[in-house]
Amino acid sequence: MTFLAPLLLLGVATVAIPVFLHLLRRRERRTFVFPALRYLKRTTREHARVVRLRQLLLLALRISAVVVAALAAARLVLPIGGSDDPPAGLAFVIDNGLTSAAVVGQDRVLDSLVSRSLQVLDRAGPRDRIWVVPAGAPWEAAVPLAPAAAADAVRGLTSTHVTADLAEAVGRAGSLLATANETIREVVVLSDLRPESVGSVSGGVSRSGPTVRIAPRPSVLEANRGIAEIQVSGGLTPRAGDLAELQIRVTGSDPGEVEVRGYVGDDLIGSSMVGPGGTASILLPRLESGWVRGRVELEPDDLRADDVAYFAFQAIAPPTVGVSGTPPPFLDEALGVLEDAGRIVRTDAADAAVLIVVPPATGPLRAPGIVLIPASDPALLPVLNRSLGELVPGWSLRAEPEGDATELRVSGGEIADLLPGQPTVRSRYAIERPAGAEEVTTELLTLSDDSPWIVETESGGRRVVLLSSPLGVEASDLPTSASMLPLLEALTGRLADGEPTRSGLAGDPITAPRPATAVRLPDGTLRTLDGTVAFAETGTTGVYEFVGPEGETISLTAVNPLASAPGTNLDASEAASRLSSVWEQVEVAEPWPSAVLTDRRGREVAGPLLILLFVILLSESWLAAAQGRNARGGGKEESAPRPPSTPLSDPSTSG
Repeated sequence: MTFLAPLLLLGVATVAIPVFLHLLRRRERRTFVFPALRYLKRTTREHARVVRLRQLLLLALRISAVVVAALAAARLVLPIGGSDDPPAGLAFVIDNGLTSAAVVGQDRVLDSLVSRSLQVLDRAGPRDRIWVVPAGAPWEAAVPLAPAAAADAVRGLTSTHVTADLAEAVGRAGSLLATANETIREVVVLSDLRPESVGSVSGGVSRSGPTVRIAPRPSVLEANRGIAEIQVSGGLTPRAGDLAELQIRVTGSDPGEVEVRGYVGDDLIGSSMVGPGGTASILLPRLESGWVRGRVELEPDDLRADDVAYFAFQAIAPPTVGVSGTPPPFLDEALGVLEDAGRIVRTDAADAAVLIVVPPATGPLRAPGIVLIPASDPALLPVLNRSLGELVPGWSLRAEPEGDATELRVSGGEIADLLPGQPTVRSRYAIERPAGAEEVTTELLTLSDDSPWIVETESGGRRVVLLSSPLGVEASDLPTSASMLPLLEALTGRLADGEPTRSGLAGDPITAPRPATAVRLPDGTLRTLDGTVAFAETGTTGVYEFVGPEGETISLTAVNPLASAPGTNLDASEAASRLSSVWEQVEVAEPWPSAVLTDRRGREVAGPLLILLFVILLSESWLAAAQGRNARGGGKEESAPRPPSTPLSDPSTSG
C-alpha cells in the first residue's frame, strides 16, 4: 500500500468531529415515570433501541466518509490488478514483416501478435506513454501515444513483405525511450522470431538502456514454399529482338512439384513444374525495344507473399562499341565475350555509339557516350586529364601520395546490385571536380570510405563515365571476377540510352536515378521524391517506376521478398540470447502478460474511492432524513395514539 500525497492523510483526524457531535447528543435529561404511563414503558424502550442503532449507523457512515475522503486525497495506491504508478514508457516492437501474414489455423500470425500487445495495453494506465515500432515498416516514424490511441495503432497494423530486423528495431525503440521521463521504461518485442529477423550471435558491444522483454512466440508456419530467386538471362539484360529466358529458383519444405507460371504484363508466356530446391525455366518471347515488366507465380499456400516474384528491364538493340587506345588484356577479352554473345557490336572509334578511352588514346572523342579508363602507369595520367578536361571542364584525376593507398571494397552506388560480390580495390586515383558538379553527377559505385570509384556525368550533350582505377589485377579484383562482364555490359548499355536491370529486396532503400522526380508504387500511388536520393518505402513487392518531370519512365526496379524457409523459428530464450549480444538487458516475458511492468507499485484507487464516498454520503443523507421524520412524529413506532399527558413534577417538591 502506497500514498502519493501522504500529508493529506492528516485529514483523517477530522473523524473526531462526528464522534464529538454524537457524544454531545447523548446527553439526556432526568425523567420520572408516573404510574399512568407505565404501560408505555416497553414501547418506549424498543423505540429507544431503534433510535440508538440509527445513531450508531450514522456515526459509522460519517466516520467512513471522512476516512474515504482522506484516502482519496492522499492518492492511495494498492497492489492490485492493473498498473498506474509509477508512470511507464513502453515501446512495442511488433514484427509485421513477411511471415506475419502467414495463416496458422484460422488466424494470421499478426493477429496473435496484436492480441498479445492488447493484453499488455489493458494493464497500462492513463499516465503511461506508448510507442508502437513496426519492425516490418522501418520507414514509419513512431510517436508517443496514450494507451487507447496505441491500441488503435496496434489494431491498424498491416503485414508488409519486409524481413524485419529486430535488432535494428529494438535499437530504434531504445533511442525513443531514452528521451522519456517516465520512471519505468521497457521495450516489448512481439514476433514469430524468424532466425533471419533476430540475426546471429556475435561478440559485439551490448548497448545499455531500458529492459527488453521478449514475448512468448505464437504458433508459426510449419510448411511453406516460395520463390527464392528470379533471373533474366543469367543476369544480362535481354537485347531487343533476341530470345531470352527466365530462371526461377524455388525453396520450401513441400516435397511435391508445383507449377510455376510466367507473365509479361498480364499475358501468360509459359509455365513449368518444379520441386523445392529446383530451378524452372520459362522462355521469354522476342521483345521489342523498351521497358519490360512481368512476374512469376506459384500455386498459393498459407504464406502468399513469397509465392510471387517480379522482374523488370529495358530491352535495347546491341550498342556499337569502339576503343580508342590500347585496351588492357582483360578488357579486350571481356569485349570479345560480349560481342560473341550478341550483347554489343564492335566497331571503329569514329562510328561507335559508346567509345572506351584508354591512354594513350588518339583521335577525336565525338561519341555520344564515353568511358574513360586510366592507365596503370601514373605517367600517363596527364594525357587522360587532358581528354577529360576537354569533355568535362574542371574535372581531373589526381594520384594519391605513395604510402596512402588503402585496400577498400565496393560498398554502394546506383549499380552496386549488379556486382555478384564486393571487389577489393587496391589502387585508385582521386576524382577532383568543380563546385556544383554534384548536380549533374551520378555515383555508380562507391567505396567503403564513401569515396566515388565510378561516376557518370553529362557535358555538351555527351554522357561520360569515369573510372578512378585501371582495369588491371594490381589495381582491383574486378578484371578477374565475375563482376567484370555485368559491369561492362551495364556501362555500355547505359550510355546507349539503356538502363541496367535493377532489383532489390523489400525493405531495402532504392537509389533514385538522378533525373527522376517521382516514383510510382506497385499499387499506382505516385510519390514525389523532392530531391530524395534513396527511396525507403519499399514494404510492398512489385515494380517501382521512377518517372521524370514530364511523366516519362526513367527506370524500373523490381522489389521481391526474401523467401522464408518454414519450421526454423527460434524460441523466446534463444532469441533473447541472440539479442543480448547487441542489447544489455534482455529477458523472456513469462508468464505473459504479468511479466511486463513488474516494477509497478499498483493501481491508484482515487476514482473508486470517490465513487464509494458518494454512496456513503447518499446513504448518510437518507438515514439522517429518516431519523428526522421519526423525531417529528412521522415514524411508525410513534404512530399509535398517545394517552393524555400528565404534568410531571419533582416528588421532592410535592406537598
